[in-house]
Amino acid sequence: MAISLKYHVGEGTKKYRKNFVLFTLIVLIIVQYYQLWFAFLTVPVDFPSTARRWDCLESSKGGKVAWENKETHSINPCFCHANATCTLSGGQEFNVTTPGKAGYNASATSDLCIEDPAATCTFKNKEILRFLEESPQRDCNSARGGRCSPGQPCTPCEWSRKEEFGERWSRCSICNSNNVGKCNFVPGVGPYCYKSATSREVVPCTKCCTDKVLEFDDDGICF
Repeated sequence: MAISLKYHVGEGTKKYRKNFVLFTLIVLIIVQYYQLWFAFLTVPVDFPSTARRWDCLESSKGGKVAWENKETHSINPCFCHANATCTLSGGQEFNVTTPGKAGYNASATSDLCIEDPAATCTFKNKEILRFLEESPQRDCNSARGGRCSPGQPCTPCEWSRKEEFGERWSRCSICNSNNVGKCNFVPGVGPYCYKSATSREVVPCTKCCTDKVLEFDDDGICF
């Protein structure tokens, strides 16, 4: 460009210097915007772990529940489990003692509570959340994106991997007849999952939902 300016307007002329400076500024601006764009897309290693992107929260990547999803597969299996107290929207209150058709577990739920969107459930004076509140945030810490990619793999959904991954693990959407956990894996795209909790090696995710399993602590609290 500088050479073409030299022959077009003549080296050393006022017009040449003006055009050369303008050209240099344009190049610098382009380079700066290029660097800013890639800095925007790249998450720093020390980025706060609590930073979460909307595209991740609103995704169902790897089988997790999308933000504000209220479908059946997002209902907490612990909601109105056996021996819990259900209060319907009309004010009727009863203890859950029989299994419900929803089949979350043997004697684990009541259809009346599940079917009433305004029903609440408590156990030992503690409210049991209707929906899986933690699942939308699953694998979204440190500003991770909306895909389980090779560079940002997800945690396996299987209940059998819960102990292996510890606090890093939480339920995905709940498996049912309409949500059988197909991951629809595409090579190079995903979803990819960690092969183990102690390795960075990735493998294709094999099950993108969590079975309806209930577990209780020593105080009888379902989790």
